[in-house]
Amino acid sequence: MAVRKKKSRKKTAGRKKATARKKATRKTAKKKATRKKTSRKKAARKTAKKKAARKKTSRETAKKKPARRKPAKKPARKTTRRKPATRKTARRKAPTARKAVTAPAASPPAARPIPKPVATPPPPPAAGPAPGEIAAGVPARIGVVTHYYPHVNAGVVLVEVDALRVGDTIHIRGHTTDYYQRVDRLELDHQPVEVARVGQSVGIHVSQRVREGDAVMKVSGG
Repeated sequence: MAVRKKKSRKKTAGRKKATARKKATRKTAKKKATRKKTSRKKAARKTAKKKAARKKTSRETAKKKPARRKPAKKPARKTTRRKPATRKTARRKAPTARKAVTAPAASPPAARPIPKPVATPPPPPAAGPAPGEIAAGVPARIGVVTHYYPHVNAGVVLVEVDALRVGDTIHIRGHTTDYYQRVDRLELDHQPVEVARVGQSVGIHVSQRVREGDAVMKVSGG
């Protein structure tokens, strides 16, 4: 029985201690909560006081500043219209008639003798080229290029007027062709010839590229 009593006493003592601890923790929590509330209230009061003080200072400064005066309006100037000045028109005096001075009559100039025209004999007629021939130094068309062989630098010329001979200077001209050269050789059916007549197609060696349709003009004979 004594052992049971001791155990019950110990249990009750432990329970009392636990309840005392709980009470103490509750008190401390309440104290902390009250402290926080008071600190918040104090901080709110301080901020409210600062705001009120700022408002007061702003009002005082606004009262101290003098009000800006509006600039006084300048009186409108009266515009007086000036009357146009009347110009006095002075009457001009009529010009007095001057006495006409009669100059002595001039004698007529002596007639000059007219020289007689001297009859000059007419110049002799210039000797022109015979029909079918071309004057030396005067380019005239004699044919046209019909073919061009670039691998041998040769062209085929169809003679239309007069004749083409070895040694003649020709001028080949087209859209993109324009040069002079001397005829060194003529070939007709792969045979060398000295003269190519009208209607014959002869091959000649060309120093530059020629094109079909280029005109061949004879400048001088060989």
